[in-house]
Amino acid sequence: MTLLNRFLEQHEQTYVFDTSTLILLFEKCGLVDAFAKFTQKNKLLVPSRVMEEFFAGKNAEHHRLAFQNCFTALNVDLADELLPYFNFDSTSGEIWVISYALKNPSCICVIDERFASSVCLAFSVTTIGAIGIIEEMKKEGILSPCDLQGIRDKIRNSRFYLSKILCDELDRICLDHK
Repeated sequence: MTLLNRFLEQHEQTYVFDTSTLILLFEKCGLVDAFAKFTQKNKLLVPSRVMEEFFAGKNAEHHRLAFQNCFTALNVDLADELLPYFNFDSTSGEIWVISYALKNPSCICVIDERFASSVCLAFSVTTIGAIGIIEEMKKEGILSPCDLQGIRDKIRNSRFYLSKILCDELDRICLDHK
């Protein structure tokens, strides 16, 4: 293993999460313990607005302590250049996630909404979704083949929309045990 590879393996990645991804992974898939392990090598952030949205959900409150142990809440300055893309409405979590990433280009936005992902692309902001986080956790050895099968089943049985391409990607990640 080269020195660069060792550095990259140990290097902390910074992720800033949107609400729907948190609901799917943290609440619906129950990846509380996986996130606790994932945060040992990575920095996990949520804008205050996203945290408000997450805890407005009826099932989120009993996750508060675990959530606070995994994620760091941020006060984010709104990037005014994003407002036209969001119809001058700053209430959605996505605008706050992208605002943070614009000012911190080394971070990765974790957003699943297609529109918000296209805004990230327009502003050259790196983005992945829930499936990408599952893959990162798999790469770090956090999720076992049994965990991955359970995650796949939960996502497939949820109301969370996945395109055919994302369903195929989910299957590849969760069913390929290499």
